[in-house]
Amino acid sequence: MRSALVAAGWVAWFACVACVACVDRGPGPQPKKIEPSYVAEHLLVHPPAGELPRLDVSLGGKVVYLGNTVDKPMVAPGQTVRVTHYWRVVQPVGAGWRVFALVRGAPNTADFMNLTATDMQIAHGPATWKAGELIEDIQDITLRPDWHSATATLTVGLIAVGEHGLGDRMAVSGAHTQDRAVIARVVDVDLSKAPPPPGTVHIARALGPITVDGIGSDPAWAIAATSPELATAEGSSAPVGKAIAKLSWDDQFLYAFITITDSDVRSEYKAHDDPMWKQDCVELFIDADGNRRGYIELQVNPNNATFDSWFSTTRAQPGDVSWDSGMQAAVKLRGTTEPGDTDQGWDAEIAIPWQAVRGRDDAMAVRLPPQVGDRWRLNVVRVDVKTGNKNQQASSWNRITSADFHALDRMLTAVFADTGGSIVPAPVPAPAGSPGTGSSAGSATPGSAAGSATPGSAAGSAN
Repeated sequence: MRSALVAAGWVAWFACVACVACVDRGPGPQPKKIEPSYVAEHLLVHPPAGELPRLDVSLGGKVVYLGNTVDKPMVAPGQTVRVTHYWRVVQPVGAGWRVFALVRGAPNTADFMNLTATDMQIAHGPATWKAGELIEDIQDITLRPDWHSATATLTVGLIAVGEHGLGDRMAVSGAHTQDRAVIARVVDVDLSKAPPPPGTVHIARALGPITVDGIGSDPAWAIAATSPELATAEGSSAPVGKAIAKLSWDDQFLYAFITITDSDVRSEYKAHDDPMWKQDCVELFIDADGNRRGYIELQVNPNNATFDSWFSTTRAQPGDVSWDSGMQAAVKLRGTTEPGDTDQGWDAEIAIPWQAVRGRDDAMAVRLPPQVGDRWRLNVVRVDVKTGNKNQQASSWNRITSADFHALDRMLTAVFADTGGSIVPAPVPAPAGSPGTGSSAGSATPGSAAGSATPGSAAGSAN
């Protein structure tokens, strides 16, 4: 027995040694490699003619920050703006210095970004700068999605390597400076196009007409609100394949397009208001006034059969299946709905007339069609039932539980947006000739963007 234990100990020791020997002792992450041709391309003879707002800030008498250009005058949170900086070297800076760049929002806010080195700064940093060089330095700045300030102020300068204090920065002289740094540019931020917070979706108005044919190729779908892969319901096993949903709108309809990959498409239901939730289908739940009482349920299955029901209160009371939404639907089936074969999936395209969202409550307090900025509550659910299995699997845009597909408390907040994605209504023009309709050119900080300021189952439905 003792011999066996000793032998086991030696085996464990050798296993440990072998494990140590297998540890990756490589060089680790390597610096980004920049081709010499890139550096040569961005060492200029002259600054761009006629398009460079000049700042001409001197840094320690060794470098002049000439100014910069941007590829767009306004950026939304989560978007990227390209800033191209121009530096003229008067005399070598010497080793021990690096370029820094910071972006700040309004005072006393958390809006702050410390930017990483650009390709030019990596390959041709201040230690290699030579007298007479004109350096073009391209910097892509992706504004934080949670940015809340109306402007983003970019400051740049030189700072001692390894240091972080204001006193470690190279002195600057000239206008457009603060805290030993260059106020390089103030960019306006379009907060109306900020990404929605979790559980909220901004539905952009359709760019043009949408034909309900199940194909989803109309240009309007290119800017439509698009879900991530629908999330498997809590308590449900994962459906076969994946599903993604899109939403759009115009003066006549709310549109939905759902594309599903599924190797086992199955539904025997082909008549309107059949209990299609018992097999494969997609479901939409809309609580237009958001009060968690009085909502509609719409369903489409891969046979292009439809189901609609009105719930006057909650699903605790039976739904009214005699109510008709008037929705239009079209399906493209990649396979069959029969058991025993292998399919690829199916797509459903749906147009819901605005009046339908009121169900039988004609007095529901919602504007129809909705206006930019209006907020509704809704959700998109995919139901999947595998051949030979009566249990439903479900996934949805905003995650639900397998016990309640309706889940009024888990619906998305849907905010209607214009074609540009803004959820802020356009101002109403003042009558011609009224006071205050004149305009004057506002001044902006040199180098700033134009116009910017200074620094489920009741009767009639199972799920």
